[in-house]
Amino acid sequence: MHPLRLYCAALALAALGACVSAPKPGHQGPAAPSAATPQGPTFKLEPIGFGDLPGWANAELAPGLEAFQRQCAVWSKLAPETPISRFGAPYGGLVGQWANACAGALSATPDTARSFFQAQFVPQRVISQNGQAKLTAYYEPAIAARRTPEPGFSEPLLYRPDDIVQVDIAAFAQQLDNEPLRGAPRRLTGQIRDGRVGPYPERAAIARAPYSSIAWANPADVYNLQVQGSGRLVFPDGTQVRAAFAAQNGYKWRSALGTAREQGKLAPYPGGSWAAFRAYLDANPGDVRAALDSDPSYVFFTEEAIADPSLGPRGAAGVPLTAGGSLAVDPAFHPYGAPLVVVLEGKPAFPRVLIAQDTGGAIRRGPLRGDMFMGSGAQAGSSAEQLNADNPRFYVLLPKPQIVAEIAPSQR
Repeated sequence: MHPLRLYCAALALAALGACVSAPKPGHQGPAAPSAATPQGPTFKLEPIGFGDLPGWANAELAPGLEAFQRQCAVWSKLAPETPISRFGAPYGGLVGQWANACAGALSATPDTARSFFQAQFVPQRVISQNGQAKLTAYYEPAIAARRTPEPGFSEPLLYRPDDIVQVDIAAFAQQLDNEPLRGAPRRLTGQIRDGRVGPYPERAAIARAPYSSIAWANPADVYNLQVQGSGRLVFPDGTQVRAAFAAQNGYKWRSALGTAREQGKLAPYPGGSWAAFRAYLDANPGDVRAALDSDPSYVFFTEEAIADPSLGPRGAAGVPLTAGGSLAVDPAFHPYGAPLVVVLEGKPAFPRVLIAQDTGGAIRRGPLRGDMFMGSGAQAGSSAEQLNADNPRFYVLLPKPQIVAEIAPSQR
């Protein structure tokens, strides 16, 4: 959703793992291991056995298996030679290299999940420096909404505007064989004005045109949907639709809740951080606009029908998210669809297998940053708010036998 400085682009082919570093101009093959630039995260995969994977014997596997099965259903519609990585991740191989694992997933059940993963995959420990190491969680809110504005429902959920454009900097870097462009954000979001592309307006400057809105809701609820990336809109007659992520204005997310907390405005309101923020805005309607505008980031939506209420919204991978089984990652390091084992010391329900199927503005911070999808509704939101852990350990599961040896050539 937010642009990310692309620090890493090539994977070193080696049986003992792979180090990532910025490629030389015109470089076509795997790069030899070298030190990363100081500002960018390093990245290395180190093969281990399942016996060396902490807590594997008691890991939570069922939601991750379900998420992987959904991922395989999407891959089954692609040509075998389709690369898994689309946004710079230095491993992943081709769709066809995951075919055996997907075939095994078809018959796997929660009771056989452990033997399935052990039979089909080789674990690789993720080693990184300089990037953020944190695991958080997110969810799909369900909020009250109206089709037209009325008291209490004064903030629109806007459709993607026609004047928003994305510039693929990586494509220009390849076309021009230009090293400075290789270090620029992979994609930029902007607006065309007088034949030139410039930054899109910040939140405070975006016009809320009535004709461009999906629905109207409480301003705090709309902001929460923008932070989470999508949500369910509940109308007075009981019908529900999904406001799904469509575009973002290109600015780095800055938490309006965090700003209010730093300013001491949430102190009089007990309870959880989101509950306190909502109570503060409800009690101080004159502060709403300034509070929300402290975050320059703005998310636009599209309206979708909810065919299956048990499924979450589609993540960036194009796959419906699975509660407790889907993970938002930095796609410059982890390709969508990759299974990761996440280890948190002393936390219940961990370790667990999570499938990389989404991303987010606060998540593109390196290979050890993740955001677990918790599901839909208030209970999922409460659970998501409680998960905020530093220094998680990540392990990638790569399908065997061929992808471990052939992963780097697939990125040429």
